[in-house]
Amino acid sequence: MLVKIVTFFLIGIAVLAMFGRLRWPGGARRLARRDGEKLDKPKRCKHCGNYIIGKGPCPCRKS
Repeated sequence: MLVKIVTFFLIGIAVLAMFGRLRWPGGARRLARRDGEKLDKPKRCKHCGNYIIGKGPCPCRKS
């Protein structure tokens, strides 16, 4: 009896996970990336070579 309850619980959690992945914003894009679609390369500062995080200028150029 306990094995049945645990089995149904695990199956239910797996089904919820599948539906959650499909309904989550960007879920279809994440699945498409796994099929070979490449991500854009991260932007780097031309002056110091550090990665640029966000939309603003590099901290080396602010001062």
